[in-house]
Amino acid sequence: MRTHVTTRDADGFASWGTDAPSVPVLLSVPHAGRDYPNDIYDALRLPPAALVRLEDRYADLLTRRCVQMGHPVIMAHRARAWIDLNRDTQDVDADMVQGAQRGDYPSPGVKTRGGLGLIPRRLSGEGELWKRQFTLDEVQHRITSLHQPYHDTVGAILERMRQRFGVAILLDLHSMPPIRSAADGPAPQFVVGDRFGKSAASIYAELLLSRLHAQGYVAALNHPYAGAYILRRHARPRANIHALQLEVDRSLYLDPDLRQPGDGLDRISALIPALVAALADEALGSAALIAAE
Repeated sequence: MRTHVTTRDADGFASWGTDAPSVPVLLSVPHAGRDYPNDIYDALRLPPAALVRLEDRYADLLTRRCVQMGHPVIMAHRARAWIDLNRDTQDVDADMVQGAQRGDYPSPGVKTRGGLGLIPRRLSGEGELWKRQFTLDEVQHRITSLHQPYHDTVGAILERMRQRFGVAILLDLHSMPPIRSAADGPAPQFVVGDRFGKSAASIYAELLLSRLHAQGYVAALNHPYAGAYILRRHARPRANIHALQLEVDRSLYLDPDLRQPGDGLDRISALIPALVAALADEALGSAALIAAE
């Protein structure tokens, strides 16, 4: 089957199977991009290899079976170092912008204070990323050329799903460094986030957890990742548009150095469409019940 591809390379992202969605689940991958414009290298203080730590390394490969099956997928190609699609456009460190005053932006949140705002500033153990400030025009260009089109497209796809199926689910896919085991049990290999019940009906997070546990994985809910801007922006549970975040331990599908695809890639990439199918089945069943009431 030929899968329709809508590509917007000028905007740094592409989508598959989204014009006439086959299921009411949109898989988004905002942090796996490996496209680094020259502007990044020109301003970079650190060696380019340091930027790999900002990537959800090869998380895009986990969606390849979904694309082959015609499931709706949207994926950023542009690197997170350029702009972080999981941050609000106001999550800006004023010290990074020429002529900006702290009062020009809201009080920085935890992520921005830690150097991971709309445009990442620093990496733990590495220091400052950039050797210069950015102009306001540069920041605005990144917003209007990638951040805004990406989110406008996500919103339009979800509304198309809701109109077609009566329900829509955004599954925002990320990867995480391995978490150290705690004293009270093994570390989670997956973390499902629903912003503590604010971004999705509880049945959907519970379904993902049960499916992951049934496959023998350790999975946690909202700790330590509950979901950020993408879930806040797109979730409207009362309108039957739900949003979940799924974090995958990179050691499950990368090599021991966490740099290249590893032996577990096939298994995890087969798991993702199974989770999408489970969410779709549940959503369609719930929508049918609501329609019958």
